[in-house]
Amino acid sequence: MKYRLIIVMMIILTAFSACQSVSEPQSFIMAVDWRYTAMPEYRSEEYFLGALSAIKELGAGMFMISPGDVEPLDASRELISEVFGEDYLWYPAMGNHELEDQAHVDYLRDLNAGEKSLPNVVRKGPAGCEETTYAFEVGDCHIAVLNQYFDGVSDVGTDGDMVPELLAWLEEDLKSTTKPFVFVAGHEPLVSMPDMGNGRIRHQGDSLDKYPQSAARFLQLMRKYKVTAYLTGHTHNTSIGRINGVWQIDAGHARGIEGLFPDVVFNQIYERMQLPENKNRSEESVLMDYFQGQEYNLKKVLDYAGLTGDVGYKEISDIAAFPLLVEFYRNYRDNNGLRCQYDKNFEAKGLLTQSSFVRIVLEKPVRAEVYRNDARGGKYQLTYTEILY
Repeated sequence: MKYRLIIVMMIILTAFSACQSVSEPQSFIMAVDWRYTAMPEYRSEEYFLGALSAIKELGAGMFMISPGDVEPLDASRELISEVFGEDYLWYPAMGNHELEDQAHVDYLRDLNAGEKSLPNVVRKGPAGCEETTYAFEVGDCHIAVLNQYFDGVSDVGTDGDMVPELLAWLEEDLKSTTKPFVFVAGHEPLVSMPDMGNGRIRHQGDSLDKYPQSAARFLQLMRKYKVTAYLTGHTHNTSIGRINGVWQIDAGHARGIEGLFPDVVFNQIYERMQLPENKNRSEESVLMDYFQGQEYNLKKVLDYAGLTGDVGYKEISDIAAFPLLVEFYRNYRDNNGLRCQYDKNFEAKGLLTQSSFVRIVLEKPVRAEVYRNDARGGKYQLTYTEILY
């Protein structure tokens, strides 16, 4: 009787476990454009780590797809493994910033070099782009991952285009799959769309739409094979829209904080000034320590706050920018009118977007869930859901 009871209980538990696994829909995560924020000096919840923590709490799904600008890739893989484990599937693609450093290009090439490949890869790219274009299948999902910087000969040869050789490879790939859910991933959007939060728009005319005939053929191909959605990035703006019957999902950026705000800069400097070791140092020397290593982001704040005149943050030199940082700190501390003006200027020009990631849920109705923070490194919340079909 005792053994019979144990067997009955085991059958019940097995059936309950099976019901649980059946009821759990297949899903995957899309995150992109976090760039340097996976590096050790940025490993706090305000940056990419915060997005990963939110994904872990939500459920990491079957895998993560990242269509570019996630360099340095070794740091990204390391941090993803720390949060989800070394066996978690991550599929990166070539972005324009990976092209800037040969080490990033080599990392991507090595993933599918020779006889080896990422897990579940079912097709490698065309000649000249065998390693950095590929297709994989997990569960009911097929994803073609494109290197849009392939020019037909070299995998680093264009500024973002869908050349005939890449389109031919993609058609053969889409034709061959029998999976019910089919996605295409590439770094650059067909066309840039406004951010769903603040309406900012970037990279108009210099995404795939720079080459309209190629982009049109790409779109027609995805329509022909009923692609579920095109997954992209590049703009740092989160958007979901339908283009002539094809869904385009731009996951924006997952870097936590896209840039610094004036009040954040002031508070960080002020806190440094109060440290005991800085008590007998000049303001300029403390500010120089703060400035070094984050010149780019600070020049962006100075520009958006209205201190750089007609010179943008990309053009102004570090030497010219540093005195403006000193001026900014002193005015923000001592002059309420200028403080308000800096904040007003920044709000009008800055338009920093919220950090985002997208979960694609593969059950009817198939949906894309957008999770975003507050643009200041806060917690992520579900902010938008789009029914794809």
